[in-house]
Amino acid sequence: MPYTILVTGPALTPEAAEVAERRGARLVSIGAAYASPEELAAVAAKEEIDGIIVRQGKVTEKVIAASPRLRAIAKHGVGYDNIDTEAAARHGIPVLVARGANSQSVAELAFALMFAVARDLAHLDARMKAGFWDKATTSGLQLRGRSLGVVGLGEIGRILVGLVQPLHMTVRVFDPYMPADVRIEGAERVASLDELLATSDVISLHCPLTPQTRNLIGREQIATMRPGSILINTARGGLIDEDALFEALRDGRIGGAGLDTFAVEPVNPANPLLTLPNLIATPHVGASTQTARDAMGLIALDHVMNVLEGKGADPRAMVNAPQLRVA
Repeated sequence: MPYTILVTGPALTPEAAEVAERRGARLVSIGAAYASPEELAAVAAKEEIDGIIVRQGKVTEKVIAASPRLRAIAKHGVGYDNIDTEAAARHGIPVLVARGANSQSVAELAFALMFAVARDLAHLDARMKAGFWDKATTSGLQLRGRSLGVVGLGEIGRILVGLVQPLHMTVRVFDPYMPADVRIEGAERVASLDELLATSDVISLHCPLTPQTRNLIGREQIATMRPGSILINTARGGLIDEDALFEALRDGRIGGAGLDTFAVEPVNPANPLLTLPNLIATPHVGASTQTARDAMGLIALDHVMNVLEGKGADPRAMVNAPQLRVA
């Protein structure tokens, strides 16, 4: 009897589907981009799934408990705040992420958003298409020689640090979870978030969303940022208090923002942030390159299959290891 793996959201790439078939797995895709937990649970129960590959939607305890055969959950990416990892641990199910699969693509988008906001590209593009020629009134920010603050130095943050080296930017990093003896090539470490915010012309967020990091950037933090500075978020929308950011952008307290992620996704078209000319928004597409999609699908599938085939879970990719007491 083949294994059954539920894919929440779009189907995996043909290459990943071929590997799944070769390893004796049947992939079931729910189709809807953001299916509700109730819809996912209904499919999980009906199909008696053995594994889940999470692309979109929330995997709650209701989903996890729907199939007694469920043994592994893998994220098609690295952000796992849409998975109830504690509930999975209570059911003895490892949750694994596709470490490194999309790091380059996400870092490149953060890099692109820095330029797009600094040079007001989206607004100028819209003005040009509306018949205006704003050459005399436009004044962008040159990034060379400026300072970049990176919050969270995982693989994505490290790649971004490398990407900005030709710009001769001063790079500072804040990551309280990074061991003190870790060497940061091309950057210096700061002791607090406030210090990083106060000394950076551009701030780029690259940390996971946890209870400790929710609304990491709020009114108090924005008040410490340099006037005219730029905030980039390609990590998780919940890291920023969106009401506070709206006020800061509207009032010109900071220069601009580039957001690929939002607190609620898909974003409500009535979200006031979308009315601001100094905000550039993209629909959570940091990992949306073919290279990243191919890698994420294959890695996520491999994580699930290794567990189902009795090879065990990769502890380096497991995000609920402490609850499961796995080293």
